[in-house]
Amino acid sequence: MPYVSSTAQNNGVDGFVGNDEKVRVYQNCLTVANSGSVGTAFYQPFEFVASDHVTALGNSKLNEYSYQFLATLVSRLQEKYSFNREINDERIRREQILLPVSLDGDPDWQFMSDYMRAQEALQILNALKR
Repeated sequence: MPYVSSTAQNNGVDGFVGNDEKVRVYQNCLTVANSGSVGTAFYQPFEFVASDHVTALGNSKLNEYSYQFLATLVSRLQEKYSFNREINDERIRREQILLPVSLDGDPDWQFMSDYMRAQEALQILNALKR
């Protein structure tokens, strides 16, 4: 099973482990590195075990593309935090991230999804041109 830690490489996957101890398994969420590569955020679509240096953030209403949009914004926290000023759950709760909103003032998850789908299509198109 993938082991997600605070590395900035390989989508945060630092290795693979068994789950004989039946520790909590996460899936379909955002991970944020609390130490090491502080502030690095990744969307994790697969089941994984998280180290204690990672915070897993999830919401059943979000899809893959919404999470990817959020991961990009959350990763900007790297500018604010460092090895000497690590992120913890309390600091994450206090963070405010500006999101696109719909006319009724709610986060516009559809726009975020559509935007990331368009970015993905553009990347694929550019790769095929090479």
